[in-house]
Amino acid sequence: MRATPLALLLLGCKGGGADSARPRDDSGGPGPSLACTAIAGPDQSVVLGQPLSLTADGDGAERATWIWDLGDGTVIEGQAVQHVYTEPGVYTAVVQCTSPDGQRSSDATRVIAHPALSEIPPRWSATIAVSDDGRQIFVVNPESPALSVIDADSRALQEWPACAGPRAVANDGDAVAVACEAAGQIAVFDRHSGASRLLDLPGGGRPQGLVGRDGQWWVSVADPPQLVHFGPDSVRSVPTLHDPRGIALLPDGRLALSRNRSPDGGGQLALISADLDEQTVFTLGLDGGGDSDTTTGGLPNLLEQVVPSPDGRSLYLPFAHSNSLRGSYLSGQPLTHDSTVRAVLGTMDAETGEETPAGRKQFDERGRANAVAPSPLGERLYVLHTGTRTISVLDTWSGDLAGSILDVGHAPTGLALSPDGDTLYVQVWLDRSLRAYDVRDLSRVLSPTWTAPTLTEEPLSETILAGKRIFWDAADKRITRAGYISCANCHPDGDHDGRTWDFSDRGEGLRNTPSLLGRAGMGMGPVHWSANFDEIQDFENDMRGPFGGTGFLSDADWAESGSSLGATKAGRSAELDALAAYVSSLTETPPSPWPEPADGRAAFEDAGCATCHSGPAFTDSDLGSFLRHDVGTLTEASGQRLGAGPLDGLDTPTLLGSHATAPYLHDGSAPTLEAAIRAHDSGSALSDEALARIAAYVRAL
Repeated sequence: MRATPLALLLLGCKGGGADSARPRDDSGGPGPSLACTAIAGPDQSVVLGQPLSLTADGDGAERATWIWDLGDGTVIEGQAVQHVYTEPGVYTAVVQCTSPDGQRSSDATRVIAHPALSEIPPRWSATIAVSDDGRQIFVVNPESPALSVIDADSRALQEWPACAGPRAVANDGDAVAVACEAAGQIAVFDRHSGASRLLDLPGGGRPQGLVGRDGQWWVSVADPPQLVHFGPDSVRSVPTLHDPRGIALLPDGRLALSRNRSPDGGGQLALISADLDEQTVFTLGLDGGGDSDTTTGGLPNLLEQVVPSPDGRSLYLPFAHSNSLRGSYLSGQPLTHDSTVRAVLGTMDAETGEETPAGRKQFDERGRANAVAPSPLGERLYVLHTGTRTISVLDTWSGDLAGSILDVGHAPTGLALSPDGDTLYVQVWLDRSLRAYDVRDLSRVLSPTWTAPTLTEEPLSETILAGKRIFWDAADKRITRAGYISCANCHPDGDHDGRTWDFSDRGEGLRNTPSLLGRAGMGMGPVHWSANFDEIQDFENDMRGPFGGTGFLSDADWAESGSSLGATKAGRSAELDALAAYVSSLTETPPSPWPEPADGRAAFEDAGCATCHSGPAFTDSDLGSFLRHDVGTLTEASGQRLGAGPLDGLDTPTLLGSHATAPYLHDGSAPTLEAAIRAHDSGSALSDEALARIAAYVRAL
């Protein structure tokens, strides 16, 4: 709220008045009171540029004089006044009455002055959606092939069969749709009957997000990157930016599409014309301003969502600043637990694609911003931090923190508001629950007004679910000191973040984040490029070291097993064993949409690639031999192994799923498979034709 010093002064007089100002009777004592009581009236909202009427009420009103302080520097005399606000904001309008005997009373009301709302509401993709009448809440859990439907009144749960791997849900009047990544399909439901139909994506691919309006659906699709439009009588697909994720439909029919994992030059957002014929890509540039106690520089990364403001003029993008500019080799400054990643909310102009002058809002002790939801009038922004299990509430126009919601549960992933904005729904993914919060008053500590389940049966074992919670968690002090780092902040969904980090301070070097998908934990040999972990439980070393946590092991167990290649840590901590069980459950890689070339395997073998990339896993990595190779890609930036020893070679990475894991090589220096192959000693002499065949073969794996 905004209040002028005069308003604060008047508030201090509320209900007050000096006895010396009251009339006296003949005996010298106080005479009958002529006091007034000011009542400002209910909170109001008004469109910028439109007149707002404010009328005070109260006892003694007819005898009093009145003055309004409207919170924007304007002071007006009168019991009933009109005012036009010219800047958006949440204002405190204070009215004071003064009685004939000099007694004063004051009261305040809240005024939201907002830009005109769009006649056609914008829409965006999320893991949760609310029906237009507010009576149903729709939720997807990626492990369950169903749409969860919760009745807002009774809290009753229904599960409607959908398709495999649901990632996003979108509402469109009487219809609701689910994008299913694993199935490569869209399931469209009648929200009243639950009747459904399946839409197949043309050419396959993995749907990521979707939006709907007037019976039409738009879907962002990875591998190959495309935007698919399902019209009433046709289906159209157009290529778009790499790794598309968040999608939003603007009031004028244009679409906004965010790139999830960013290239080195900055985060990316595509604005696409309503007819899909024109696309313009805009960049959220690197922040090279350095680091402080409350800010972190770096690259806008992991842009999972793009959300329009209620007036359709702004686009909100929650993400993480990935500080790949920092490190002992790159900048002379080691990465620390509080300088590696930081949660940020960016704002872009929906018309120009430029970042707004307000810049980026950085959040202290939060490693990532995953989702955002604006209030219906746009005065508040609810920003979700999955790792810390918290929600930050911002005053949209001042950028100030207006409140927080703490401890919302394990791995919350989605936010949605009731149509009136009074209730915030939070999908708590790994607690399999939906929580409802009354957000009308943020001055108090908020607890759920009710909680409902989102699944009837748990699809994961108890141990794997516990490990998955640990993987996503940044609130547990045993994992990290101050909420910045979780396993999932660099391995979202068990995948990779597309970043190369400078780990020189911990005895490594430049290291490209590998995907964990398909590796089955230790199923493909040692972990990391330098093969410095021989069990997933060795991540205790990272928790106690660069993460700044206290660790899960007892001091005695740590003393015995602290060396990553020494005595085993398995069996010493239920939490570490659960984490290992979850990571070991990641046995599938994303299927490739690329066909295998007829002569690709022969070219692969003729070039000697199969010597190291051998067997069904396309790797000779082995826990018994710890075999490593120097293929000609090591540089002075490659660092060491095990903190002090020379790096004599690299563990052979699998080639499965390579189409989705750019950039390549241990230092991320190869942007394409062709560049990675050419960088090998054995690849330098390949003909362009052979190189193209080998790359096409690897891309198809």
